[in-house]
Amino acid sequence: MKLAEVIGYRLALARYAAVRSLLRELDGSDFGPSDLTALMLVRERPGCNQTVLGRALGANRMVGMKVASRLEARELLTRGSGRDRRSLGLFITPEGERMLEELAMRHQRAEDRLASYLSPAESRQLLALLGKVQKAVDDEDNALRRGAKSDASAKPHQQKLAV
Repeated sequence: MKLAEVIGYRLALARYAAVRSLLRELDGSDFGPSDLTALMLVRERPGCNQTVLGRALGANRMVGMKVASRLEARELLTRGSGRDRRSLGLFITPEGERMLEELAMRHQRAEDRLASYLSPAESRQLLALLGKVQKAVDDEDNALRRGAKSDASAKPHQQKLAV
């Protein structure tokens, strides 16, 4: 196996390139990628909780709480009744909507750069394939949470992921 053929390695390189591109666009804005992700998620899923936010950030509830608290202090998010009685939901404020519109334009420039060598059809295909990779990782995580081992050999048509 060659390094260029390792899916996890190529995904990591692409992620680093995406983050660098986005950081360049966000430079001078006092916002980072996690802030943008949080605002986008809460707009798309009003009432989601800190755990959902933490997972969307690739982390845990504590990270979701810190990001939500930071954005709440800036009056970009509020907390209210959640989807169940045990948790508070997160909601974007009108000021958060305005800030998200500005940040989304910056984000779009970074996205356009990332996809500059792809046709629209290739961009859609890449997103679909990345969704399949994420599903494989999520399935493994869920199996591990249940205490079961993931049996990759039971699915010979899928490549094993390496990181």
